[in-house]
Amino acid sequence: MFKLNLPTIEDKGPQISQSPEQIVKPSKVLIEWEAPERLFVKRPREFYRKIAIIILFFAFLLLIIKEFLLIGVLGVVFFVVYVFHTVPPRTIKHQITTNGINYASEHLYRWDVLRDFFIDEKDNVKILNVNTKDPLPGRIFMLLSKDLDYKKVSTAINEYLSIVENPEVSAIDKMVAGISKKINF
Repeated sequence: MFKLNLPTIEDKGPQISQSPEQIVKPSKVLIEWEAPERLFVKRPREFYRKIAIIILFFAFLLLIIKEFLLIGVLGVVFFVVYVFHTVPPRTIKHQITTNGINYASEHLYRWDVLRDFFIDEKDNVKILNVNTKDPLPGRIFMLLSKDLDYKKVSTAINEYLSIVENPEVSAIDKMVAGISKKINF
């Protein structure tokens, strides 16, 4: 037969448990800085011509094999590259607190959801890379302002997370680096 488990009078209702991960203590700001939300390099017209020629070549090949949807995707990719290289990024504020990392004053990543970190450099800009335990977002990128001492940031975060001495380079990063060397953007 079918048996229902209904609450009786003796039941005290749902039990509320508070684990240490759910309790957020008042935070103290350790380091705070403002920086652009992404890297921005103003590109010359020649850059867009080279990209357009490459995309037109692939679009012609896709037209031959009648892949119209992929041609549309290539057009969207070109539009996104154009927008990211012409629209300057906004300036956002980051904070490292005793509770975690406050990314762009919008999202607090607590220390228990973060795994490790390293500081990288690209286009003469230091970038703080923080890996998360969850697959999404996976890695948080924060540009460090030029007047901020990156060693101070590293020391503050190293109190809570371990530093990655030799970060692994993914296959996609290797492929993009190889292509950009050969094409010479």
